[in-house]
Parts: sequence; structure tokens; C-alpha cells
Amino acid sequence: MSSLRILSLPDGQIGGDIPSEIGKLVNLNLMILEGNLLTGEVPQEIFNISSLRVLSLMDNSLSGSLPSSSELSLPNLEEVHLSLNSLGGNVPQYISNYTNLIIFNAALNQLSGPIPMSLGNLKNLRSFAVSSNQLTGEPYHSKLSFLSALSNCQSLQTLDLGENPLHGSIPKSIKNFSSSLRTLLAQDSQIRGRIPEEMGFLKRLTFLALSNNNLVGNIPSSIGGLESLQRLYVDNNHLEGPIPNEICYLPNLGELVLWQNRISGSIPNCIGNLSSLQNFLLSSNNMTSIIPVSLWSLQELIFLNLSLNSFNGGLPLEIGKMRAMNSIDLSWNQLTGTIPSSIQELESLASLNLSGNSFQGLIPQSIGNLKGLDFLDLSHNELSGAIPKSMEGLRYLQNLNLSFNKLSGAIPNGGPFGNFSALSFIGNEALCGNAIFQVPRCKVNGKKSSRDKKLHLLYIMAPIVSAVLLVFVICLLRKHGNTGKKASVLVENPPGIDHPMISYRELCSATNNFSECNLLREGSFSSVYKGTLANGMDVVVKVLNLHIEGALKSFDVECEVFCKIRHRNLLKVISTCTNADLRALVLQYVPNGSLEKWLYSNNYNLGLHQ
Repeated sequence: MSSLRILSLPDGQIGGDIPSEIGKLVNLNLMILEGNLLTGEVPQEIFNISSLRVLSLMDNSLSGSLPSSSELSLPNLEEVHLSLNSLGGNVPQYISNYTNLIIFNAALNQLSGPIPMSLGNLKNLRSFAVSSNQLTGEPYHSKLSFLSALSNCQSLQTLDLGENPLHGSIPKSIKNFSSSLRTLLAQDSQIRGRIPEEMGFLKRLTFLALSNNNLVGNIPSSIGGLESLQRLYVDNNHLEGPIPNEICYLPNLGELVLWQNRISGSIPNCIGNLSSLQNFLLSSNNMTSIIPVSLWSLQELIFLNLSLNSFNGGLPLEIGKMRAMNSIDLSWNQLTGTIPSSIQELESLASLNLSGNSFQGLIPQSIGNLKGLDFLDLSHNELSGAIPKSMEGLRYLQNLNLSFNKLSGAIPNGGPFGNFSALSFIGNEALCGNAIFQVPRCKVNGKKSSRDKKLHLLYIMAPIVSAVLLVFVICLLRKHGNTGKKASVLVENPPGIDHPMISYRELCSATNNFSECNLLREGSFSSVYKGTLANGMDVVVKVLNLHIEGALKSFDVECEVFCKIRHRNLLKVISTCTNADLRALVLQYVPNGSLEKWLYSNNYNLGLHQ
């Protein structure tokens, strides 16, 4: 078919190699074979079709290197799409001879070696994308010299270099991109040094991503020159100093991501000028002072994370103006005062984390108006009073943590509260309610029944009797310690530990004597069983294999780690059970299986929000 001009077979599940005879189609303009199952190398003959304008082989399983001959000639080539394959070798020098080239995309391959300096000859190049390869800068150069060369491409709009070991710093010649560059992506690229002041010349830049590098120094004040910028990602670097006030000169900025640096000082008071801001992430820095009131006027803001800093002061009523807000995380700061009732105005709020501060007073009744809330963490504060009954109306609430406050009164029973465990409420000494929450039963009409009085006496006497028995058992063990026999003594939780005591006998009953029917998983160090406690709570019992060398040490380390961490995406520890023949962790049971199953099994799927 020598007159064929267009060969377009996308997404057709076509396998096998690309036949070299395809090079005989000397009149071909477009070759589109993307989204198939093609394997093998790219035939050299393709690069001799002088009429070819568009070559798209992306999203296949092609391997090997691109042809290396410098005699290949594609004078009309405008677009090359090779991404999502397994192509190796270097970026060929001869590509710089394709003077009509507009798009070169070879992302997500295994290309290596330096990015050719000669690419600067491509005057018509608009997009150069080579992310997720093993490409480097010029050897023995501390600066990324190829950027200086590419700045000669006066039509270049998109430069995607992310996830390559570039090993170098951004040269001052970056300012030469000022007339054209709109997108610069260089995240995860081992870039070091400072962000040059000359970056501020890129007046057309809309997206700058320098995340996960080794950048140092301050954010330059010249950042205010990026007047078209919409997204700025410089998170997970070693940046320090204050956020420059000039950031407020960026009227189109929608995403400002600065987390995991060493940025200090305060949020500029002019932050309210960024009326388009939707995503502001500043967690894990060294920020201090109060949060400026102007921040709460950003009505387009959707995601706010200021956690793990040292912000102080309180939350104003103005927080209710942020009607578009989906997620607020102000955890682990030094915030004080009360939670404002105006929080009820945040109608779109799905996640609220105020943990690890010094908030006082009541949990506002108005929090029950946040009908879309699915995550609420108010733990580790100084909140007092009752848990609002209005929270029973939060039907989408899946994660609740009110632990380690000064709350009192009855734990609500309705709505989502039937799905929570005792860990949501531990560390509050005056709560009462359902036994599943490991709290005393609430008094009826303020009068104690005869049964309640007996229970109260039991609460007083039980620890005394237990202590006497424990001393007696220890004495016996010391007296008979040399008999060579193991004493199977149950070691329960010491005084002051908030986790409930669960005996070995109860674990046996809960797991049908650790039967195979209850076995969920078996590993080298432990076996995991499902069980149901006497109070109806489903649990997971992780039993250590004591015959494995190093198992005891592993168990101790695991217990130590679990004592120190609490996170909504980690299983909650309910208790431990230990005797001479057993080491067991009692964990929260989550019924929906493993994450792996939901990601990779054909019968399961997760929605975008999930």
C-alpha cells in the first residue's frame, strides 16, 4: 500500500513486533500505533520515511534503544510520542536535526545519559517531556547546562524533566525562557543549590514544580515577577527564611505547596490578596506567630494544611467565610481559645483536624451542621463539657478522635457512634455510656441503683485485691524460681494504661482456641486471627511465633512503636496479652480486606474520592 498516508490503529490490543517492512510506506504522514501491546525494538526503517510528520508509539511494551545512525532523515517530522514504554539508551543527537519538531515526548521509559546540548537548535520545539527516566545533566558540570541550551528554543512552552537524577543547580540563564515557557516540571530530580533570582523573569510561567529536591536558601523575592503563575510546588526541600511578601503579587495563584521545609516567620498579612488560592499546604515547617485574619477571607480555598508548626493564637469567627473548604488541618501547633461556632458555615467540609493544640471550652453544638464531615480529630486538647448530641446527625463520619481531653457526660449512641471504638474516647476521665467504649454506665436521674453501688464498690476493691494477689504471686515465683518449671502467669496492663485488660482465656474464647477457621494470615513471625470478644467487639489477634529467633525483640519493638503513634490510616491497638507461652497484640478489626485487594483485584474498585 505504497500510497498510504495515514496508518492509525490506536488502542487495538495489537501485539508482536513492528515489522521493518513498514518503512516501505514512503508516503506515510501519520503513524499512530499507541495504546497497544507491541514489543521489540523500534525499526530503523521508520526513521527513513521522509514524509512522516507524526510518530506515536506511546503506551506499548517497546524495548531496546532508539536507532543511533546519524544518517536518518525525517525533515518533516513534527511530533514524536514514545512515552510509557521500556526504551533505553541515550536521547539520540540526531533529533536536533529535525528542525520542524514541535513535540518530543519520551516520558516513563528507561533512557539514560546526558540530555543533549544540541537540542537548542530546535527553534520550533514547544514541548519537551522526558520525565521518569534516568537522564542526567552534562557530566562534570555543577550547573544544568542543557537548560541554557534549551532556552534558545524560543517557542518552548512545556519542559517536563521530573524524576530524573539531574544532579545540578538551576543556571541563571533560566531567565532566557521568559518569552515562552509556561510549564516547568523538575520534581524528584536531585536538583541542588538555590532558586535563582532570575527565575522571576518567567512572566508567562503558569506551573512551577520543584518538589522533592535538595534546594536550599530562601524563596527569592523575585518570585513576585511570575505574574501568570497558577501552581507553585517547592515542598520537601531545605528552603528556609520567611515567605516573601512578594508572593502576594501573584493574582492567579491557585496552589501554593511549601510543606516539609525549614521556612520560618509568619504567613504574610497580604495572603488575602490571593483570591484564587484553592490549595495552601504549609505543614512541617518552623512557622510561628498568629495565623493572619486575612487568610480566612479566601473564599475559594479548598485544602488548608498548616500542621506541625508553632502557630499560636486562636481561630476567629471569620473562619466561617471559607464556604468552599473541604479539608482543614491545623494539628500540632500551639493554638488556643475555643472552637468558633461559625465553623458550621463550612458546608463543604469533609475533614477537620485540630488535634495537638490547647483548645479549651466546649465542642460547639453547631459542629453537627457539618453534614459532609467524614473525618474529625480534636484529640490532645483541653476541651471540656459534653460531646454534642448533634453529632449523631453526622451520618458520613467514619473517623472520630476525641481522646485526651477533659470531656464529660454521656457518649452519644445514635448515628455514626455505633461504628467507633473505645480508642476514640480514651483519656477523658468523666465520660460514661455504652460498655463498648470502656467507660462506666451513665447514672439514671442522678440516683445510684443498688446494682450501681455494688459495681462502684467493685471498682474500688478490684484493684486492691488484684494488687494483693500480684504481690502474692510474685513471692511464690521468687520462692520456687529455681524449680525449672515455667509459671504461666498472665501479665495484664499496669495501672495508668488506658487500654482495656483482656485475658488469655477471653482470647481463646474469642478465636475458638485459635482455630484455623479464624486464621486470617500466617507469616514467619506471627499468625493473625479474627475474634469476637465477650462484649461483641470484633478484633484481630496477632500471635507471635516464639520459636523464631528474634521474635521477642520484634514484638517489643512493635509494641514500643504502637505506643508512640496514632494515625487514622493505621490499625488501632486495643490491648496486649502476655504470659510465659504467649505474646499477642489485640488490634482493631477492619472488615474490608487489604488495600492490595481493592487496588488490583478485578472484582473491586475505588472511586476517585476514596
